[in-house]
Amino acid sequence: MKNTFYILFSLMFLVSSCNKSKAQLKRIDGNWRVELARISVGEGFTFYDNLPDGEISISSSLGKINGRLDFVYSEFGLSEVQDSFVTTNATFTLNEKGDRMKVFRGNDTIDMRILLSSKKNLELEYYDYQQYRLRRFALHKN
Repeated sequence: MKNTFYILFSLMFLVSSCNKSKAQLKRIDGNWRVELARISVGEGFTFYDNLPDGEISISSSLGKINGRLDFVYSEFGLSEVQDSFVTTNATFTLNEKGDRMKVFRGNDTIDMRILLSSKKNLELEYYDYQQYRLRRFALHKN
C-alpha cells in the first residue's frame, strides 16, 4: 500500500514539474523591449538606466534567443558607462522549475535567473563574471 502511494505521489510531482517548465516557456515566448537596466558593481553600488534601448526575441519552440539591449549609466555622476547585452542566434534551455535559463552564445554560457514572468512583463538577472557586475533587465512584451 505504501509503495503504491509513493509511486503515485512521485508521478504527480513529475507531471506537475514538467507543466511548470512548459508554462514558463509559453510565458517567455515573444518579442521583449527593455524598459529598465539595473547594474550592481562588485563594490556594492547600484546604477540604473531608465531609458535603455533594445529588444530581444525568445522562441521557445526553437530554443533560440536573439537581440541586443543597450544601456548607459553614470558611475557617481562622473563618467558614463556604455554597455550592452547581445545574443545573436543563441540557444537556451530552462531548468525543471522554470526559474533559470541557460543561454549558450558561442563559447560563452550565461546562467540567468527569471525573477518575474507574466504575459506582459519579464525580469532577467545574471552575473557578468568578466566585469564583476550583476545585471538585471526589466522587459515588456511588444
